[in-house]
Amino acid sequence: MLIDARFLPVLRTQFGRHCDLDGQHDGRARVRLTAPTALAIAQQLAGWGRMVQVVEPESVHAELARIGAELSERYPS
Repeated sequence: MLIDARFLPVLRTQFGRHCDLDGQHDGRARVRLTAPTALAIAQQLAGWGRMVQVVEPESVHAELARIGAELSERYPS
């Protein structure tokens, strides 16, 4: 996943030893997160909104999309 490098300390606090820096480029940090399931990662990242960009795996994309759809249905604008 990608995140603005200035938010990396907060992400590391949230994920602890399950957050590994994989490099930085143009002010963004590439981070590898680990958890027992894709859902567990998606649940933790959903609150970050646009501040994070999940690059892979597709299973986390799918869980984020599902969470977003559920929230949109529950809280229509």
